[in-house]
Amino acid sequence: MKADVVFGEGVGVLARQEDRRRSGGDGPGGPGCVPKGQPGERIRDELGELFPDADFGGLYPARGKPAWSPGRLALVSIMQFDWGLSDGQAADAVRGRLDGKYLLGLELVDPGFDHSVLTEFRDRLIAGDAGIQLLDRVLEAAAEHGLLKAGGRARTDSTIVLSAARQIDGLVRLGETLRSALNGVATHEPEWLAGWAPPEWFDRYAIRFEDTRLPKGKVKQTELIEQIGADGLRLLAALHAPDAPGSLRLLDRVQNLRKMWNQQYFVDIGQVHRRDLKDRPPGADRLVTPYDTDARGSVKRGIFWDGYEVHLTETCEPDSPNLITYVATTASTAQDVRLVAPIHAHLAERDLLPDRHLVDAGYATAREVVTARRNHKVTLVGPILASTSWQTKDGGFSQADFAVDGENRQVTCPNDATSSCWAEDRSQEGTAVVRARFPPSACRPCKTREQCTRSNSHGDELPPPQCVVDRNPTSPHTNISPGGPTAPRLALVGPSSGSPGSPLPRKEDGPGPRAVARVPHPSAWRLHLRGFDISPHAGRPWPPL
Repeated sequence: MKADVVFGEGVGVLARQEDRRRSGGDGPGGPGCVPKGQPGERIRDELGELFPDADFGGLYPARGKPAWSPGRLALVSIMQFDWGLSDGQAADAVRGRLDGKYLLGLELVDPGFDHSVLTEFRDRLIAGDAGIQLLDRVLEAAAEHGLLKAGGRARTDSTIVLSAARQIDGLVRLGETLRSALNGVATHEPEWLAGWAPPEWFDRYAIRFEDTRLPKGKVKQTELIEQIGADGLRLLAALHAPDAPGSLRLLDRVQNLRKMWNQQYFVDIGQVHRRDLKDRPPGADRLVTPYDTDARGSVKRGIFWDGYEVHLTETCEPDSPNLITYVATTASTAQDVRLVAPIHAHLAERDLLPDRHLVDAGYATAREVVTARRNHKVTLVGPILASTSWQTKDGGFSQADFAVDGENRQVTCPNDATSSCWAEDRSQEGTAVVRARFPPSACRPCKTREQCTRSNSHGDELPPPQCVVDRNPTSPHTNISPGGPTAPRLALVGPSSGSPGSPLPRKEDGPGPRAVARVPHPSAWRLHLRGFDISPHAGRPWPPL
């Protein structure tokens, strides 16, 4: 007998419970009942009790009716994923499979649990932000058995996750948003809605919009869209009237209606119109369905989807099993490069940082390469994104045509004109940049000026040179080394000495490798050197209703 934490239906109490861990005998439920080599048997014999109940104590209150062990439920959740089972099938497997009972340390006559317990357990993990505990415990067990250690190589990539809500287009999305809000109001205050709503609304919004006969012509569709917009605005005005129940305006579905209408409509002289696409908010803020307000629409490599993106990091040593060490789910519009720093911080806390981190396109920028090397001594390896400026597309002077000499603080254009001014500054996003100015006497008479710029406005910006990037297209991964003096094709070269907070060479540091950067020249008179900027574009604001 031993003292264990026994968790109940929403609560946990400290009680005395029989220790059901197997001793290795051939009694009921022992290894003699399970065929040799089964995964459940190997996991139990090698790893023992993988998830102690006490690890989940923070998810439960202190009092209540005892029920199933959360440690076993965590193990069932892993079995369920590995075997590809639904909740009901997983509960049946616990009751009927010998290897499942042996893995969980159950008697053969144990009745198991109702399948709804798994849903409740997952809800507790999500509410307590404790899902990472399952992964951490598995990794700890792997490290204890010599299957995982710091150093070596790791790789990161992402894949799409579709929203559980059905994908709907613009007209249906607007109609379903209003219908969802009406259903929410009807659930909480049916009498108020029945007494206020116009009679024709019950026919117009009674069934799903995709199940109705929608107009085919563009003019008819526009009329219906504006009718839906006017009806939604009328509902919002009624909900904020003094005689309306105050709780209704706080409903999530009503708030979704307000947000969707603010993004999609505007009022002009009392008439509701839909916004042009350019006047709608950026994709990172735009709702795509009223039934999953966290999902966002995105496109990658020609694939369009509404939902999310999951980023996975795993070890990839040739003589060791590949183990996932980091998982993160983000909005589908989130930039991959935003995950590099959190990945390294997460792995550093658990002493699992690799020596070389292989990443796909989108994760590696000059700034991330330098930061990973400086803060964590990790070599970030991956293709640096090519320039997308109009100069590159139209055959003008691109990043590969301008040289930045960080040691002498000068920029040289393709026609050998040298900048006359060098200043350290901050971009609008707060990023450290270098601004260089070219003399008008060198740019005005230049015959190739149109290959540099199409206007006299200010140009782009680039972080100070800090590293060498080998962009050899024949390499499977970009070879990146800090401060190296040579590379087959230099894109960015910088000093190897100097304090971490001082990216430009200092006079007291002595001579260092020549700082060279190939950058576009968007302005002939004044050049804001732009590098690999990862700050999200704020997007232009859109006016409220």
